[in-house]
Amino acid sequence: MNTLTDKEYFAYPAISKSQLHAWTRDNPMAFWRGCLLNPKHTPEEENDAIANGKLRHTLLLEPHKAESEFLIIEDGKGLSSRNTQAFKKHIADNPSVTVVKQSEYDLAKLQIETLKSYKPVQDLLAGASVEQAFFWTDKATHLPLKAKLDLIKRIKEGVLIVEYKTTGKSFDQIERGLDVMGWHWDAGMQCKAVQAKYGEMPFQMIFIVQSQAEGEENRIRLFVVDQTDLDTCVYYVDRVLAEIKERYGQWGLGNPAAWKTKLAHHTFQGYQNTAFSFAFDKEMAEMGN
Repeated sequence: MNTLTDKEYFAYPAISKSQLHAWTRDNPMAFWRGCLLNPKHTPEEENDAIANGKLRHTLLLEPHKAESEFLIIEDGKGLSSRNTQAFKKHIADNPSVTVVKQSEYDLAKLQIETLKSYKPVQDLLAGASVEQAFFWTDKATHLPLKAKLDLIKRIKEGVLIVEYKTTGKSFDQIERGLDVMGWHWDAGMQCKAVQAKYGEMPFQMIFIVQSQAEGEENRIRLFVVDQTDLDTCVYYVDRVLAEIKERYGQWGLGNPAAWKTKLAHHTFQGYQNTAFSFAFDKEMAEMGN
C-alpha cells in the first residue's frame, strides 16, 4: 500500500471506482475502453464537471493548493465550455494547471465557504486525513486496484470515511438509493482500500452532498451508509471484479471475444408480468371506453 501524488495516482495502471462506473454486463467493452490495464485505453478528457469537481474538492480539502493547481481566466466570448476552441487554447497553453473561469471559481468558493460554515461539516473535517490515494493488489483476483479517499479518520467507533459530492440532481432522486448515482462503486472500493490498509471495515461512510446549482449553496445533505450496506457494496464490487478477472484472463490469452457482451434471451419487464408497459396497458384500457 502506498500513498502517492495526484499525477502518479491517475497514471497508475490499476482499476479504480471511476473505471468501474463504466461497467455494465450489457456492454463490458465500455469498461475495457477506459481501463488503464488496457494498453490501448481511451484517456478520459477533462470536461466541465471534472474540472469543477476538482476545484471544489481542492477548495474544501486542500485550499493551500488552489493557487498552484488552477489558472483563473476572465469570462468572455467563446468560453461557454471546455469544448470551445478558445477554451481549448487556454488549456493547451497551460498544461500544468486546471483552467477555470472566474465565474466558476467564484461560485465554487461561495459554495465551499457555505458548506464549511455548518458545524456538522466542520466536525467531519476536524482531524481527518484528506485526499489519501491508496494502491493495492486484490487478494481474491490479484488485480491491481486503487482508490482515493476524500476524508478518513479514526474515532472511538472505528474508521470513518467521508466523500464529498456535488450534484445537479434533486435530493428526492438521490434518496431512491445509493446505486442510483453509482456511489456504490465509491463505497465498495473505498472500503476495500481501508481493509487492505488497516485490516478492518469502516464502521460508517458519510456522503456530503451539495447542490452545484447557482443560488443553492445551502442545499446540503449528509447521507449515512452503515456497515451492513457497506458490506453489500464490497460484495457487489467483488463479484464484478471476479467477472472482470475472468474476461481479463481471456483477453490475455488472445480471445477476441473477451470483452464482448454475453447475449441471452430476456423478457420485457412489463406491467403485471406482461410484455407491455403500464402506459400502454392504460391506453388499451381507454380504447374500450
